[in-house]
Amino acid sequence: MNTDTLIALLSADLEPVSRGRFTTTLALATVTGGVAAFGLMLGTVGPRPYLDSSAHLQWCAIKLLFALSVVAAAMPLLLKSARPGPGNATRRILVFIPFLAIGAAAAGVLLSYPELWSQMLRGAATASPARCLLCTVAFAAIPLTALFYVLRQGAPTRLRACGALAGTVAGGLGAAAYAFACTSDSIPFIAVWYGAAIGLYALLGALLGPRFLYW
Repeated sequence: MNTDTLIALLSADLEPVSRGRFTTTLALATVTGGVAAFGLMLGTVGPRPYLDSSAHLQWCAIKLLFALSVVAAAMPLLLKSARPGPGNATRRILVFIPFLAIGAAAAGVLLSYPELWSQMLRGAATASPARCLLCTVAFAAIPLTALFYVLRQGAPTRLRACGALAGTVAGGLGAAAYAFACTSDSIPFIAVWYGAAIGLYALLGALLGPRFLYW
């Protein structure tokens, strides 16, 4: 049997993967991971006291807006990275827009109240930076696992980039879940520590991508 015949036999029954089906599956994994992260938050640290008050709801909404905007910015890039082909460096810049926006807002707040730098960055006693990082990382574990499982059904060739984007989405979902429990209410705290937690997960995804996303 020559090489051409072998190739013809191997490719005879191949059918292209439905792009719409894969997109739906990835979206379902994202939603399921987010719900699981929220459930883990409820089963561990629980929501912050008096969350139903207007002030606390407003801060929760700000945290959710940042976290979910990161997810929204990264998802289209993640979907594209799950398919073969070169990446688009220009589009990747879009994922940094939520970080730049909240970073600019945090800088403005810090410049307006320089005497409160330490207090705003340290956060509340019940929501320290260490707790924020630990909880966000823990809550993002299930979303990252779900995303990696689905991405292996695609055909990613840029495994580090794909892993980093999956980590960014998972980190955003973990941060969104923690937003309901966090009692530290300041833009600088959100920018620095939520941003750091998501960044750590992006790095983790980039490290794990070549190992677990091969196909």
